[in-house]
Amino acid sequence: MTKSRIRIVTDTSARFPTPRLWKHPLVTAAEFSIRQGNRQEVEDPLQPLEAYRSVFQPEDGPTLAAPPGPSTFAQIYRHLHKETDQIVSIHTAAAASQITHNALAASEEFLGRCRIQVIDSGSMSFGLGLLVQAAVHAADAGQSFDDVVRVVRGMIPRLYMIFFVDDLQHLERHGLIAHSQAVLGNMLGVIAFLTMEDGRLIPMEKVRTRTRALEKLVEFVAEFSDLEHIAVLHGMKQADEDKRWLDERLESLHPGVPVAHADYGPTMATLVGTNSLGVFVLEQENGA
Repeated sequence: MTKSRIRIVTDTSARFPTPRLWKHPLVTAAEFSIRQGNRQEVEDPLQPLEAYRSVFQPEDGPTLAAPPGPSTFAQIYRHLHKETDQIVSIHTAAAASQITHNALAASEEFLGRCRIQVIDSGSMSFGLGLLVQAAVHAADAGQSFDDVVRVVRGMIPRLYMIFFVDDLQHLERHGLIAHSQAVLGNMLGVIAFLTMEDGRLIPMEKVRTRTRALEKLVEFVAEFSDLEHIAVLHGMKQADEDKRWLDERLESLHPGVPVAHADYGPTMATLVGTNSLGVFVLEQENGA
């Protein structure tokens, strides 16, 4: 049983290399709600994306991820304050969600009574999960509050991601491309790439075939010389042959680096759709 007084708060959009981390006594999760029209589902990070199919009906309009509000965070912090005065709260990129702002607003209630460090991960999904995992491991190892915060902040610049999106309407909804580009691109079967810079989704180049899209994912990973983690994140559909092909090439690029596989969850799906494929990498601390 951990003896650390530090408590880690995150949100249900995180995806961990080891899902059992959700059960760790130091971890508390604030819940996203996934909404489409009058339908709503509370995100459960232990459920596959497929479980949320009912709120991802293309003909029924956009699906949105509603973050927990300040009152929810205040309630979580009050509960944790009964057992500690040290809380590290790590959340989805502020540029992609209101959640970090909500956590900051709630933390003001505890000024002078409880140390609450709210951290904008600048990432999401598996990237967020890696930061939370590192915070838990550091706290379990007996590191101080300041050291845990330092560990997390030191990892953020070493996290990178790339996704390909086969329905350009998602880019249009988030103001990344014009409506005419989305319509024409979908007609032509264009696949677009997204990366994340300073917590913002940034559109990259486009390709015309899934084979070329898979090759681009491998080329992205090939740009790094030293990696700690690689994760392949998929939506509701992932062909087994694609998984095997990616595994073989990623293993040849970075022998010995574990490659995790998981779906990216419904919060991420509101940004990239339900059938995308992406890669997260964590660069070694002294990586080139």
